[in-house]
Amino acid sequence: MYKKRLIEQIILNSTHTFPVVMLTGSRQTGKTTTLRMLDPDRPFVTLDDLQLRRFANEDPKGFIHQFQPPVFIDEFQYAPNILPYIKMAVDEKRTRARSANGDYWLSGSQNFTMMEHVSESLAGRVAILQLLGFSRPEVDDAHEEFKRPPYLLAPVDEPFETKRTLSEIFRFIVNGDRPEIWTNPDLDRRTFYSSYIQTYLERDVRSQLGVRDLGLFEKFMRLLAVRSADLLNLNALASEVGVTQPTIAQWLTVMERSYQVFLLRPYYRGHTKRYVKTPKAYFLDTGLLSYLLNIHDGEAALEHHFNGKLFETWVISETIKSFWHRGLDANLFFVRTKDGDEIDLLHEGAKLLPAEIKLARSPSIDVISAVKKLKGLNVGFKRIICTTERNTPLANDTALISAWDLF
Repeated sequence: MYKKRLIEQIILNSTHTFPVVMLTGSRQTGKTTTLRMLDPDRPFVTLDDLQLRRFANEDPKGFIHQFQPPVFIDEFQYAPNILPYIKMAVDEKRTRARSANGDYWLSGSQNFTMMEHVSESLAGRVAILQLLGFSRPEVDDAHEEFKRPPYLLAPVDEPFETKRTLSEIFRFIVNGDRPEIWTNPDLDRRTFYSSYIQTYLERDVRSQLGVRDLGLFEKFMRLLAVRSADLLNLNALASEVGVTQPTIAQWLTVMERSYQVFLLRPYYRGHTKRYVKTPKAYFLDTGLLSYLLNIHDGEAALEHHFNGKLFETWVISETIKSFWHRGLDANLFFVRTKDGDEIDLLHEGAKLLPAEIKLARSPSIDVISAVKKLKGLNVGFKRIICTTERNTPLANDTALISAWDLF
């Protein structure tokens, strides 16, 4: 059963304004399905087909000539040499005063040289969109929520109340965000994630890095999972895995560029001496994170000593989706001083919008007191994201926000 995705309208808008629309994201997030459902009549070519992949790599000009637009090319990262010929086809059409908008749809799991080819070949001609797994409203088919701006940018004076429980939140967290899990009730979650990890290791990690001992990389993934929502210590990770620190840095780049983790970077504008400069790593799919932590049901997750980090990771992931699935840059940071004061989440826009994340029903306003450290900066409304059943103002510029209202 197909569930409508928020990003659909952005794809359609981009199709009317750009010659090329590129949809990237990790494996199994619904990229191909979403595009095919949007335009079932558009000719479809997948480079998962080894014969077509060989054709595209050996004769990219002939490949582009054979598959005339409008066309959807799936898994295009396997033949990046087609990109200059797409550029030439687009530019030739433009010289004849004809619109090339919407001619090419491309989808693929981002790899580590692909974006360089895109930047070189298609600058100014391509809309690059990022698709993660289901957000909570997408699972719920809550289409009315699709019309809102990201929750960090939305007004907080609209009433919100829910009767949904904390156990339900942790069910979402453990199930994860992969569409297949939510649309196929017969699918075994453990089997899915076991297979997902093996596919990721074999197809992405081995092909891009030439890692011979995939067992070491999987060990790295599991150790990184334990550190989700923590400051990164590459030296400690290298010591535990048994590889060098530069190797860990390279592996972390692989996981970031293949959308397995998101590096939340510190904000320290003008305060370089007082503020921590080390990023945090968050898994983008809490289902994968839970699997790596050997947590397999919502009740177990709720009682687990890692429950606070699971909740924080889920909130960060939902926040990223709220921007990316609307075609927006997230511009997210965190703040930590060397004295230990911290702001969990900070959006940089016209104003700095801080948020604190707490696994509690009614945390005190004092939990966001570290905002006072942001002296001389234009700070806007403050949010405390928690498990409250209703959004509740605490002061003129601060409110409790229910985790169920993150979208």
